[in-house]
Amino acid sequence: MARAGSAVVGEHDFTSFAAVDPEREGLNPPAHQGHEVSRRGPQTPASNVRTVFSSWWERQGDEFVYSVRGSGFLHHMVRNLVGTFILVGKGSLKSEDIARILAARNRTAAGATAPASGLFLVGVEYGDAGDE
Repeated sequence: MARAGSAVVGEHDFTSFAAVDPEREGLNPPAHQGHEVSRRGPQTPASNVRTVFSSWWERQGDEFVYSVRGSGFLHHMVRNLVGTFILVGKGSLKSEDIARILAARNRTAAGATAPASGLFLVGVEYGDAGDE
């Protein structure tokens, strides 16, 4: 799982690891595509490109702990990453498959969403401390 964790470091389109939200898809398409524009005006689809600065697994006693730092995260992205990494740990996927899953840009290419229990946000950082 350690090699799989490092496979997501860098700037990638994380569509394969984003929650599928049917209400979000197709809302407010750009006017130049011939679609009706909502009262809120034309909008382009939100980008699923994010930068992951670090992604690693470590064993702490009887537990495996996954830590990730990035520029931002999509809805359920970390849970979907963990679910996929678990498949690597079980041998159902190889760490090399992570690049293929990223390139697919399709949620069905990745593993199941890991349950929320046991996952928690440690902190949020905004810029450098010297920027204040």
